[in-house]
Amino acid sequence: MLPPSLILIAAISACGDTASVSKPPTLDASLHAMADKAGLAIMDVSVPFDRLAQAPIQLQAVNRALETGPPGVYVMRYSDDTLRQTLHVFVIDDATRVYASLTTAPLEDVVKEEFDILAAEYDEKTRSLILDTPAGIVRLTPEDVTPVGA
Repeated sequence: MLPPSLILIAAISACGDTASVSKPPTLDASLHAMADKAGLAIMDVSVPFDRLAQAPIQLQAVNRALETGPPGVYVMRYSDDTLRQTLHVFVIDDATRVYASLTTAPLEDVVKEEFDILAAEYDEKTRSLILDTPAGIVRLTPEDVTPVGA
């Protein structure tokens, strides 16, 4: 039978081994990785849940950035009452226009969808940012980019 002190040392060593297991990336870690890869600063243009009326203005601002810059990684944060979180990310530089959706929910890994933006326009009538991508049209409305209040 092993002495208690040896059992304790073995247990502590085993716990130390589990710390080396990597955690799945978080939304912010994925966002920072995209910014680091592009070599661009993150510009948070999120809309607080209590300011839904500002969402069309922010969508227009993203559309202007897509047209003329300035370069950056623009992010609009969204969450809903199921605790699902989504980051709408726009990587804009002199040669590239990319839209990415990073989504996660409790106990889930981050799911990333990424598309080149072929064209973008803001539709005043529907207050939507419309992105033409190789995978089809992505339409972002104020409800898509404004967190639900808890």
